[in-house]
Amino acid sequence: MDIVDSQIHFGPGGIDRTLAAMDALGIGAVLADEFWGLDNWGPGYTLPNGAYRVTSPTAELAAWLHPDRFSYVLRIDRLDPEADSLIRMSKDAPHCRAIRILPALTATELAAFESGAYDRLFALAEQIGQPVFVFIAGHVDLMPRYLQKFPRLQFVVDHCGMPIEANVSFLDAPTPGQEHAGPDVTYFDEVLKLAVHPNVALKWSHAQGMFGMRDYPSIGLRPYLRRALDAFGANRVMWASDHGGNQTGETWGELVHYIRDNPELSDAEKAQLMGGTVRALLNWKKG
Repeated sequence: MDIVDSQIHFGPGGIDRTLAAMDALGIGAVLADEFWGLDNWGPGYTLPNGAYRVTSPTAELAAWLHPDRFSYVLRIDRLDPEADSLIRMSKDAPHCRAIRILPALTATELAAFESGAYDRLFALAEQIGQPVFVFIAGHVDLMPRYLQKFPRLQFVVDHCGMPIEANVSFLDAPTPGQEHAGPDVTYFDEVLKLAVHPNVALKWSHAQGMFGMRDYPSIGLRPYLRRALDAFGANRVMWASDHGGNQTGETWGELVHYIRDNPELSDAEKAQLMGGTVRALLNWKKG
């Protein structure tokens, strides 16, 4: 099986270690969002207007050295005065597969997202054919406006679309509206409503935390994954470990095997979920 992990994080000095782990686990390729820690959300630098411009030195180097094993996404701050240029350059970069936006990080950005402030970025991404990953944890009701307005743009909703679990510091501040909340499995009904829009896919990652089920091999997650596959189709759900960013204690191997060893999935579903979907939707041909 061609296994592609659709999100990991790593940084300086991590290329050889990551390759060794990939080889041991049978992972053919990874999509990296380079991330050095919650203290600065870097690597990158703050601009005079307060926007943060992300750079990807390790991910770019890994992709140039091992083009069949590494690709990456580029996080974009909509307040960056050069955001349009960065999106265009990301499309030209041979190993950058998509951009990523994170409006659920702050109440201010959620309000901006709700108001339509991301229209310009999405219009450009649609025009040039650059897919967009969206971190919109627990606020998927804000997605349909954009899905309808930009029907030719491929969106991917990060981390099951679910509210962030309480006391897990994925963010530099609590998720707006979820400061005291824990897992809310009923919210998955809202996520599944997105499936009626053909231009959105779901990234199946952080499910252990989002659903509050950390009992490897995660048998309790199987009904929810089945609902996702039935609603979206296996060709619109992609697995990710978020290795390097996962904070619920599972090893990379456990995050691979709870999917690969799930007896309730067909071989065809596993092939789509663990590699086929991300390759198809990001136009990422196997090397």
